[in-house]
Amino acid sequence: MDRRIRKTKQAIVTAFLELLDEKKDIDKISITDITKRADISRSTFYFHYNGTYELVDEICDSFTKQIYSIILKAHSDMPGENGYLYMYNEILSYLYENKTTTRLLMMSPKEADMTKKICDDIYKLLTVFYLSKRQPISKEVLNVTALFSTYGILSIIGDWVNSDFKHPPQEMAEITFQAVKAAIKDYYDKNGIEYDHSLFPNCESCGRCCEIS
Repeated sequence: MDRRIRKTKQAIVTAFLELLDEKKDIDKISITDITKRADISRSTFYFHYNGTYELVDEICDSFTKQIYSIILKAHSDMPGENGYLYMYNEILSYLYENKTTTRLLMMSPKEADMTKKICDDIYKLLTVFYLSKRQPISKEVLNVTALFSTYGILSIIGDWVNSDFKHPPQEMAEITFQAVKAAIKDYYDKNGIEYDHSLFPNCESCGRCCEIS
């Protein structure tokens, strides 16, 4: 991409995110608001985007691609339990550093697409993880594990965003990790499914969950 085009598009994105931070509602931001803030003409804006929601789609697509890269890097660099905690910490830290874009993503129609994509990614990563551990696991269990992980994480993130990021990302990462792990362990226990005790220690002796308040 030409450097001038990249600079102009970045100015548009920055202007939009600043306005969103102020107005808290996409529909309250006009093209005129964006062009004035970015110091460009309306024709320049329409050269790059057909409207506000095309701009929103591009911002969300770029944002989610970064989240996916964090997921892949976490599992590549640190497999196993540490990889999951590391992944949650990296994702939540990234969301915290980009609060306005995170809010935008949560209110955008793109959220449904993001949920499905992340669920698909987690499913693939879990498959690789369990195969590497040589643990017999059914497709049904993989699906349930992926769903627990994905929707549990997104629900916790949603509450966190609604609280205006009340807790630091490191604390939320630990809470998320323990909550998802406990939910998956409970499902395994109730269905008589064997699991790796290094990932799901005995809660009576672990003590880690009780440390979180």
